[in-house]
Amino acid sequence: MNELQTENVGKAPTTVKTKSSRKKQAVPAKSYRRSVRLVAKAHVVPEAAPQPVRRSAKPTTVDIAKEFYTRLEDISKQLSLLTVGQSPPSSLPIPIPTGKSAKDKAAEEALVASFDSGKTLSDEPPLYPITASREKDICRLIFAPASTVPKPKNVRARLRDNLSAPIPIHHFVYNLLKPVVDADVLETNFCIAEEVGNICPKLTPCVERALMINNINVGTEAMQQHVLDAFLMGIIGTAQDHLATNIKIDRNAAESSMTMSQCRPDYLLTMNGQLVFKGEEKKGGDIRHIAQELSDKMIPGSVGKTGKLDYLLGYATSGSRVLFECIYSDHAMLECSNIIDLLKLPDRVTMVIMLVNVVRITRAQIIAKEK
Repeated sequence: MNELQTENVGKAPTTVKTKSSRKKQAVPAKSYRRSVRLVAKAHVVPEAAPQPVRRSAKPTTVDIAKEFYTRLEDISKQLSLLTVGQSPPSSLPIPIPTGKSAKDKAAEEALVASFDSGKTLSDEPPLYPITASREKDICRLIFAPASTVPKPKNVRARLRDNLSAPIPIHHFVYNLLKPVVDADVLETNFCIAEEVGNICPKLTPCVERALMINNINVGTEAMQQHVLDAFLMGIIGTAQDHLATNIKIDRNAAESSMTMSQCRPDYLLTMNGQLVFKGEEKKGGDIRHIAQELSDKMIPGSVGKTGKLDYLLGYATSGSRVLFECIYSDHAMLECSNIIDLLKLPDRVTMVIMLVNVVRITRAQIIAKEK
């Protein structure tokens, strides 16, 4: 034995594991399955990164409302710190328009002086009296029945009678009418609400809407009826609200007391169950030819000496034009007005006055019939 062999005597033989031997070494099946289970338990799936919240490019209605009320609150806080007594940004005096009454000038001068007085609005009395509503009493006076039933030949003049009491309208509406309406007609039939107070809170806006309405002679026949209703409902509708008389208003409805079957007037006004006023409305055409339908659709013998009424009042329209008629016998009528053009302010005033007098005359007819 050589020296190398002598050194290894008595020692257990060692096995050197190379890379190739490790690869060839087999792993028991049971041990491999256990290792897989342990790895699966230990494996943690990483959480997904939070996705950014996508906001709509356009703000929602809620956001807009919140922003609006926030700004409104800021403006209110700023205004609460201001008073009318603060000096205006300009040192120039506020110009006062010329051509006004002494009363108007005095009111405006007092308003201008208040800018240097150091007073707030709450320190000053209102510019016009705030009175309790007297609309019911005013309407009873305005729509009071005529003292007598006029004869057919006098109806035209009676429809133009001045009102029993003036209708309150606001100053700016009164001033719009002033240059174009006869002074006597305006001063007799209207007054300024700022001077008399808020005595007709419903009648005043209804009349003003009729006087100032737009879109006349525009659109379909139904749209023009809507415009005409500003006058009919503004005047006759107000009478219906405040008078003890049983007044009913309808459109395109069957009426059997004086109208032939299957004929429906465009507008009907009845008092205590009796037809007293009706209308025929068209988008265009010969207005007198349209008015002829008022009598053509009536039951023979409905009006006249042996009829239910001495005569029946009615109107016809062609676009913005209106013509009043008095039907006093079968197929016989009298024109009770010139052709009214609702595009003109003076004619609108005439329309308001005539509708008030229609209520007055028809009420007198009903009273005479019931006696």
